[in-house]
Amino acid sequence: MTNLKTWKALAEKLDVTPVTLSKWKREHPDTVPREKNLEAWQSWLAEHKSSGKGSGRIALDGKNYTKQDLIDLKAALTGEQARRERAMANLRELEYQMKAESLVPQSEVSETIIKTLTPLRRLLDALPRQVSLIANPENPNIAELAVRNALDERVFAEIQKILLSAEVDESE
Repeated sequence: MTNLKTWKALAEKLDVTPVTLSKWKREHPDTVPREKNLEAWQSWLAEHKSSGKGSGRIALDGKNYTKQDLIDLKAALTGEQARRERAMANLRELEYQMKAESLVPQSEVSETIIKTLTPLRRLLDALPRQVSLIANPENPNIAELAVRNALDERVFAEIQKILLSAEVDESE
């Protein structure tokens, strides 16, 4: 049995302050050792830490967890959060790739539209002259003018309206 000379020496051996020893003696007068015996205090301290307040344990939902359990749970939580963040970043990247691959540059779209509509415009411009003789063999000029006006008023006007509304939508 190692009996120490002072309370301060005992506190140093137990890695606590003398104030802590005084607090323990005041709070637990019936259970703490009265003498300055190191082994008795170490035994009391081990028993004191394993139960009650300051035991290094926490009870949640009927289960007791130690400090190490909580550290492990925190590490597992952090790992899961990191995996979740990586998964979310991968998902955002995939969505971006899908959008980028489905988008076509405006210059390519314009070029394709022009290549498609230019021959169509030529055919529509030639249509009145081609059908005028069939539509009115006696006066093909009047038939041509009627067909041309119908194309201008209905087809080309509708195309112009669509193009103007598309320009307004793009500017907004």
